Amino acid sequence: MASDRRKRPGSRVLLGFALVAGALMSMFGGALLADFALDLLGVASPPVRLGVKVIAMAAALPAGFYLVERAFLGLSRRTTSRKTPGP
Repeated sequence: MASDRRKRPGSRVLLGFALVAGALMSMFGGALLADFALDLLGVASPPVRLGVKVIAMAAALPAGFYLVERAFLGLSRRTTSRKTPGP
């Protein structure tokens, strides 16, 4: 029943914008958390701080993508369940 599925206009563009925003926010959040943790630990070496920030930003990227994907899947389930009549 693939013919029953309809593409919603603009949903791919909206998903693209949300993924870009989620990636930027997760990178910023990773850097912020790494900076906070390094301040608590008393690390003062700039190369070490930079390395830890890069690792934290790279680790936070999949989390950002995952959260955006989950939000869109949840939104699409809610909108499709409202539009289809029940048995």
